[in-house]
Amino acid sequence: MPAERRALPGKDDLRAITALVLVQVFFGAFSVVGKIALREMTPFVLASFRAIFGALLLGLLARALAPPEPPPTWRDRRDIALLALFGIVGNQLLFMSGLARTTAVHATLLGVTIPLFTLGLSLGLRRERADIRKALGLALALAGVLLLLDVRGGRMAGGSLAGDLLVLLNCASYSVFLVLARDVLARRSALSVIASAFRYGAVPILLVGASDLASFRPAGLSRSAWVALAFIVVFATVGSYLLNAWALSRTSPSTTALFIYLQPLVAALLAHAFLGERISSVTLVAAGLIFAGLALPALSARRPAVNRG
Repeated sequence: MPAERRALPGKDDLRAITALVLVQVFFGAFSVVGKIALREMTPFVLASFRAIFGALLLGLLARALAPPEPPPTWRDRRDIALLALFGIVGNQLLFMSGLARTTAVHATLLGVTIPLFTLGLSLGLRRERADIRKALGLALALAGVLLLLDVRGGRMAGGSLAGDLLVLLNCASYSVFLVLARDVLARRSALSVIASAFRYGAVPILLVGASDLASFRPAGLSRSAWVALAFIVVFATVGSYLLNAWALSRTSPSTTALFIYLQPLVAALLAHAFLGERISSVTLVAAGLIFAGLALPALSARRPAVNRG
């Protein structure tokens, strides 16, 4: 697809909105399904499966469906390598490690701070201007995160401080991925970019997970673990990364941020139904602060927070 077509601004169409809804459903369900898979495998084993099969499936899809493009330039390869570092390696290893130590509700609720980190990074890079709404939004969201983390006690509502902090680092890493992705997606198709990023990111993940993989016994997995693993690979990995990149090249960051609010709702309903997790009043207050903080800058934004390149 020519770069000029992707760079042109336009209204969010129904296909992009549908893609964003599906991404949030997949990511929201991932926190719950991931907890089921982690009962029988370590975080690094699960991350390795995501990397291996994600790279294979996306590579096959890219060969079959990606539009003809010129060979990647040195700049393209450099940018895709950075996307792999932050969006694949850092994102997956940090999230799986954090999810294993906290609740599905905590993991997903903290996940909606991605727009907060994205906004902060955009302000730091001077791609957005600071104003009173953004400053107030950052302060409210930060208050909600600190309340959820319960830094004085180190543990709250079944979540752990270590696990929550790992999830927050995951959110920061993925925010860097979102900011960097806009430029390369203006030059190359979403499918080819994500497939290449997974190919670059699979090797470091496999090196980190090599020890756990050596002692892993697939024959010992239950049917529920295999079903969870299949969902994670097909929907929460291939489907979510591909749809998110495709939608990101066609919608503004403020629109994407609003759809992220669906994740806690999906995760809370599924966590209650399948994991028996309960949502405390403190968690609800923290969620309200985070949502209010994110809504202020998102609703006031009327132009993309990140240049399309």
